[in-house]
Amino acid sequence: MNDTNNRDNVSRNKRLLIIDDEANMRHMLGSLLQKSGYLVDEASDGSAALKMVDRVLYDFILCDLKMPNMDGMTFLKSAKDKLSGTTVIMMSAYGTIDTAIEAMKLGA
Repeated sequence: MNDTNNRDNVSRNKRLLIIDDEANMRHMLGSLLQKSGYLVDEASDGSAALKMVDRVLYDFILCDLKMPNMDGMTFLKSAKDKLSGTTVIMMSAYGTIDTAIEAMKLGA
């Protein structure tokens, strides 16, 4: 079995949530990840994402830091107890070492 098939089998039926206020970024990431076999949901901010993690257990979450209504750090703090089995990856064009350390302390 080749490496591509192995990756497809690993990602097949894994649930993933993309949280980003930019629709183009959500669409691009979602399209790429769906082609790799992930089941992808999208949220435009942290408050919408909080409602989603109440209903669905995600394997992975890709979360932007800077968003209106509820930013990524506030989402991470608010959802921390619900994400024990979830890999959270924070994304930002404005990241700092301090922000990265804070996110890792919160479980990202």
